[in-house]
Amino acid sequence: MNNALQHILAAVTGTRGDDAPLEELAALVDLPVEELRSIPADPRFCYRPLTIRKRSGGKRHIAAPSSPLKHVQRRLLHRYLAHQPIHDAATAYRAGASIATHARRHLGQTILLLVDLTDFFPSTAAWRVRRWFGDLGWQGESLHILMRLCVYHGGLPQGAPTSPALSNLVNRPLDEALSRQAAMSGARYSRYCDDIAFSWGTDAEPAAFRREVADTLGRFGYHVHPVKGWRLQHVDRRPEITGVVLDGRRLRLPAAVLARIRRLLFRRFFLNATERSQLQGYIGLRKMLK
Repeated sequence: MNNALQHILAAVTGTRGDDAPLEELAALVDLPVEELRSIPADPRFCYRPLTIRKRSGGKRHIAAPSSPLKHVQRRLLHRYLAHQPIHDAATAYRAGASIATHARRHLGQTILLLVDLTDFFPSTAAWRVRRWFGDLGWQGESLHILMRLCVYHGGLPQGAPTSPALSNLVNRPLDEALSRQAAMSGARYSRYCDDIAFSWGTDAEPAAFRREVADTLGRFGYHVHPVKGWRLQHVDRRPEITGVVLDGRRLRLPAAVLARIRRLLFRRFFLNATERSQLQGYIGLRKMLK
């Protein structure tokens, strides 16, 4: 086994040899040590703030990494972050899971309580990211560079390839805490990024449950969205969760999406590239739900 692979294996498994962690990090992202050391001060490794409009209204603030920075982040993601364990309740940004996984956890229940968080990625504080890396043995100069690669303006940058994975990894203690609260109340719990869901087989949620959940979220730096907030729905009303409808004991797409699929299929020989891609995505999603 060559030295680079030894460094990668040591980093992924959490073991440490005689070599400095900085050399392990250099092997992970495939950069010379000296170039890695230059990242914090190199203007090529930067973010570009962007603002885009949401479909539902309002604005989303994006921190787009430069091409060199994104390239290094993707290597860090695929060679290291993707190999670290996350909580089973986290259903986004993991192989083999999807919005269907998130929704399927709540099939057969009677009521569904949805919670939307505000500014999820920026609210995932830098000190929590630092502590997570530190717990795995990163320290000193290597830890400083990792923070420069993964954190922007005190939180996770929405737009960096590393942020989704880190949001799951850093929030394992949050998922553990919310899973315990759910279990104590007889509920099921799952989280798809910032979309949180609890469900019960009874007709009413426990007293003070929302306050207790909000307190837990607050301890981890998160806040319930001021507009979307809490939504309690009975399954007889066929509630929608992350774009999927709970219909009895099965999942289906919303009526508007099904109508969109029918329109695209009717025009399937005359679709442009964007519409063909959209149709394939819809068809794949429909198969996944079945």
